[in-house]
Amino acid sequence: MDNELVAFILGQTFGVLALICTVVSMQLKKKRPLMILQTASEAFIVAQYLTKNAFTGALMASVSFVRDYIFTRFGKKRAPFWVLILIYIAMTICTIVSWSGPLSILPYAGSLIFAFSLWYGKVKWIRLGNAVGNSPYLVYTFATGNYALFIMTFLEVAAATIGFINIDIIGKKKKTWQKKVL
Repeated sequence: MDNELVAFILGQTFGVLALICTVVSMQLKKKRPLMILQTASEAFIVAQYLTKNAFTGALMASVSFVRDYIFTRFGKKRAPFWVLILIYIAMTICTIVSWSGPLSILPYAGSLIFAFSLWYGKVKWIRLGNAVGNSPYLVYTFATGNYALFIMTFLEVAAATIGFINIDIIGKKKKTWQKKVL
């Protein structure tokens, strides 16, 4: 087997593992298990980007891995605002260092949006931030040939949207309706 084929298979395997972690995480109601699965997903995403030599994505995913780990450590409390600022600075530096053209803006913008929703800390906003923040990654993953990651990102956006609708919109309306009836 040649090295390119091994890298391709390995990269797609990492993408599938990230997909499983991410889709399951977006259906959870509690922050801690959601964040643990998101952290694992980011580790697999870093590995996949590295197999494709997509360094901006790999650097951003590395910062996201650290970000998720830090935000998981704070549990139910919100991390101090300066932590978010440091994460933004790290993302900016990674984007500048790994700049490979205008396409590099996509993971940067998506990471900023999702980082804010994670910092804010409400599971409802994490799901919404995931759907909005991962949308630019759809273009980036496709353009860099990370097809399993493209599918994962598409399913992640779909899962986050479905979770937001079912849990945060319909679920709240159901609870309100049940309170009125009872």
